[in-house]
Amino acid sequence: MQFTNTTQFPAIAFQATDQHGQSSDVVIVRATYNILEDGALAVADQQKPIVLTDEYFGEINKSSVRQESDLVPYKPRCDVIVNATAYAPGGTPSLGFTVGVRITGAPRENGETGQMVLDKNLFITGPRFWEKSLTGKWHLKPPTAPITTLPIRYEYAFGGECRIPLGDPVSDRVKEEFRLMPEQRDRHPEGPEKAPLAHTCCESNPLGIGFTEAWYLKAKKLKRIQAPQIDAPENPGIAFGENPPPQGFGVIAKAWKQRLQLAGTYDDAWLETRWPDFPENFDMAYWNGANQDMQTPHLAGGEEITLTNLTPGGTLRFTLPVDKLVLNVRFESGKTASVAAKLDTVIVEPDSMKIAIVWRAILPIPPEITVAEARMVQNMA
Repeated sequence: MQFTNTTQFPAIAFQATDQHGQSSDVVIVRATYNILEDGALAVADQQKPIVLTDEYFGEINKSSVRQESDLVPYKPRCDVIVNATAYAPGGTPSLGFTVGVRITGAPRENGETGQMVLDKNLFITGPRFWEKSLTGKWHLKPPTAPITTLPIRYEYAFGGECRIPLGDPVSDRVKEEFRLMPEQRDRHPEGPEKAPLAHTCCESNPLGIGFTEAWYLKAKKLKRIQAPQIDAPENPGIAFGENPPPQGFGVIAKAWKQRLQLAGTYDDAWLETRWPDFPENFDMAYWNGANQDMQTPHLAGGEEITLTNLTPGGTLRFTLPVDKLVLNVRFESGKTASVAAKLDTVIVEPDSMKIAIVWRAILPIPPEITVAEARMVQNMA
């Protein structure tokens, strides 16, 4: 397929095959906008390129994902990613406050507010801990200090790991049943020589804080455990021993349980009959990387986004562009058609006052396409 990009934005075309063996041509256009002080959007002079590999805030696989590769075949829903910092209202240090992301549909012709599309809030606290009382019960203590800012990343949400290195003084208090088996050591990501004596992690967020297990508490003789600083407003005081889903506005990593369970079954039967293709029970929802609460139906453009306490000013409000991406295609038969792309990714970064929007068009094969032209169309009905 000969691909022509007539837009002012970076674009790419590639072929992909799904779990059913259906091949498609996929076209992606990625636009970067500046968010102005008055909430208007302006096309950025310097457009960020198509993202080819996952990008992290820090070390790969040991920090939160900033943005994922754009090279995915299809997203059943729209990912809304907000990489932001929480700011205490008025800049006044606070023990706890709420931040939020709200999306409403374009205003109706009569001037009424559009339908609610997304409304997600988080409760942010200063550093806090669970402490063990003399009776053996664990209690969540109030934050130890107020804060003015906190990065909204999964490192501060519920999760984490229990890890005891080889040679740790408490090693003799770890029972054999909790130690890594030789085959587990051989498969450990750090290699058999650097693998710890015992190691478990929160499968839904290994980066976070608050996750613990009885064997670890007993071995370490801990009486104080750090608690998460990012919670759901409806459950701001997690009981010790609960394992809630991690709260945040960012990307859920591909290897975390809530996404990995959508990737299908990779067993001996798959190796014998399907490799290297996806298993038949692969779910395309795997390609949606946003937190489940931050996924919406594909957006139409013109939606209003409101951020609360995610900028020093307290409230930031702006409207998504109404432009549409259309592909004009010519088939081998000589017939032509226009195909509307779907807006399936929105990445907001209020600290830099930037927003990225990704449109994606899927063109099943057959019929074979000889030429495809990407074009932006304003106010398309």
